[in-house]
Amino acid sequence: MEKKNPLLAGLLNMLLPGSGYWYVDRDRERFIKTLIIGIAAIAALIVLGTIFQNTTGYPLPQGLCIGILLLIVLVPLFQNGQKAANHHNFVLDNAAMYTTRQSGTSAAQLTRNQSLRDKGYISEQEYDSRKDSIASKK
Repeated sequence: MEKKNPLLAGLLNMLLPGSGYWYVDRDRERFIKTLIIGIAAIAALIVLGTIFQNTTGYPLPQGLCIGILLLIVLVPLFQNGQKAANHHNFVLDNAAMYTTRQSGTSAAQLTRNQSLRDKGYISEQEYDSRKDSIASKK
């Protein structure tokens, strides 16, 4: 798995609600939920903004009210896309760090196996097998 760009995930999520989740994890369920809710919210805010624009006692510049209302939906969509990508990258980094700590370097593995053999926890044959396995990974 590869790391995902949080900025790209946020932009995709903002341009087409839910697409940031598809980009990050191919999460179909979350994509569809966010797409339906996002499109409904954007449509509702456009209608609300148009109604508000036409019923105010003083004229507002065309599109200003709708633009401000759309920010209420688009900014959280952008942030949630970034958050999903950052979480994905955090999980990848932790998994890599865990794997590194578990396996350690070849020298550390050899030292650990030597210690186990010296204490009698593993046999000479098991030690040789592990030593060959570590050498073949290099």
